[in-house]
Amino acid sequence: MLTRRQLIAGLGSAVISGGIVSSTAAFTATSTSTNSSFTVVYPELIELRAVNDPPVHVETNDEGLVTKVTPGGDTGLNERAITRFVDIVKIVNAGTLDLTGIYFDFAVESDVLSSGTMDDIESALSITAGTRPLESTGTSGDDILAESDDASVADGVLSPGESVPFGVLVDLIPDYGDSSLAALPPDDGGVSADDYAVTLSVTVTDE
Repeated sequence: MLTRRQLIAGLGSAVISGGIVSSTAAFTATSTSTNSSFTVVYPELIELRAVNDPPVHVETNDEGLVTKVTPGGDTGLNERAITRFVDIVKIVNAGTLDLTGIYFDFAVESDVLSSGTMDDIESALSITAGTRPLESTGTSGDDILAESDDASVADGVLSPGESVPFGVLVDLIPDYGDSSLAALPPDDGGVSADDYAVTLSVTVTDE
């Protein structure tokens, strides 16, 4: 019986180990805006689909499954701003079990950036339920099934065939909330986009 499965959304080659699907996502920035994207990789238990038709801020494959989240698209994100992308992806329960918890977590890895800068990047990123940002710190954070106002999860359960939407928030206002960044690196010419990777993990639990 399923107790927990973890899905990692990222950009790059997927690695499957011990039932965990993982990958990485690179975020890049310019002097005037931040361009970000990450490819999503997930097990058959759930599906990620675009909320909008045609898709907005996401890319999909021929089956309509989300393969990449692209906040801001080609125009990127404004620096020194909070940018919300509300309800751009929906999580569909594609299995046969009731899901009782869905949690999100951002993690940054780099051999170049300081641990403080990596923490700052993680703090600037969060998942949203409607317009409300969620504490995106894994199972110690917010459960979207408990926080979402969507009618499909009013009972805190995502049943087979049901879906719940989520969005992305990028906080690039220094010292507002948890963020201390005005832009995602590289913003000073000293760090390239290849010097670090951001991974979004989604943990799904059942009864």
